[in-house]
Amino acid sequence: MRKSALWLATAVSSMALVVGPGLPAAAADPALATTASQAYTYDLATATTSDPVTQAKIDRIAAQLPADWRARLAAVRAESGIEPSGLRNAIAAAIDPGDYECGDTAFSAWADEMIGGIDIGTLFVLVIFGVLDYPTYDAVLYGSSADQSDYGLPAEYQNSMSRAFRAAQKFWDVPLGDVDFFAMQNDMLQDPERVARMVTLFLGLSGDDARSIAEQLIAIIDSDPGLAGGDSPLFTLNAFAFSAADETGPPFAGLPDKMVFGEGMFTALEVLGISDAGPRAVLGHEMAHHVQYEAGLFDSPLTGPEATRRTELMADAFGTYFVTHARGLALNDRRVLEAERAFYEVGDCSFTANGHHGTPNQRLRASTWGADLADGAQKQGHILPSATLDLQFEQQLPVFVAPDANE
Repeated sequence: MRKSALWLATAVSSMALVVGPGLPAAAADPALATTASQAYTYDLATATTSDPVTQAKIDRIAAQLPADWRARLAAVRAESGIEPSGLRNAIAAAIDPGDYECGDTAFSAWADEMIGGIDIGTLFVLVIFGVLDYPTYDAVLYGSSADQSDYGLPAEYQNSMSRAFRAAQKFWDVPLGDVDFFAMQNDMLQDPERVARMVTLFLGLSGDDARSIAEQLIAIIDSDPGLAGGDSPLFTLNAFAFSAADETGPPFAGLPDKMVFGEGMFTALEVLGISDAGPRAVLGHEMAHHVQYEAGLFDSPLTGPEATRRTELMADAFGTYFVTHARGLALNDRRVLEAERAFYEVGDCSFTANGHHGTPNQRLRASTWGADLADGAQKQGHILPSATLDLQFEQQLPVFVAPDANE
């Protein structure tokens, strides 16, 4: 079964206008709200807006696409098993503040500020044509560590992250030697050939027709200063683990397991001042997902948001266990705190969304538990088998997710 497990549930916590198609009905009305400063509406259900300039851009591109382009885009997403990008899934959270303490973090505040500098009409066009998912699918289908030009890690992180990756492969008691590790680079959406490949996949055009649409989409991106000439970290503000196990059909059959780290995530961790241990904590989390794939730890009686939250909190705990353990990365106390903060910062309040990863407090609890467990094993240097670690995690899960508003 094809799977993709992302580091983030959403890129932001409070932007009510940026929502993606395919969200649960309980999560958002498809008709986007109107801002106080703009008298325009944006309706994802019909791909229409009262903004005439934005609508003209949509109509011009749509006129060049097959009549069933929207159905094709939805089908590709539904069949892929790949979670949507954090930016596409950014949505006002449905939250009961009486039960849980949950709110903005420094990470979500930074992302909100970045998104606030982008024209809403531009974002609407990119969401309508699936563009915000292009970097993720490009990495899944074509990314490889053998192509350092298009998928290489930032130079300043190359050595430390490569060492951490190799350490994770050796640490766990499941086979991880076939996982390929590389980066999503911000500028993917500036490459006409790569964008054209995604137009073919999502919208059903090929050859010169796909190239023409790609160039129009790139021009729209370039026209908005908030997107930094196509080099915005928002395009790659995520990291994810991918497995195509048991997949028999194109285009995913035969793809190797992958661990992909977005360049935008490195930028965010730098802005937050946790660029030392933070990236390695993220890597530990994503490699923990590969442990889950190999050991069959995704299965549980839970469904919907609770099921996703369980697997994500488990990856938080497993990841911190690895980066803290004496036979893992053996981070010192200061770096352990930095790693734990990384998990806290990316918690989300989307309790009703199927991609809910856990609140900031829940992610911090799971991470701290993993660190404490590793600290208790320091003297003997013993690494718990993944199945044993899973059993101990399951016992603690109710503690991690218990209501905490009155604590």
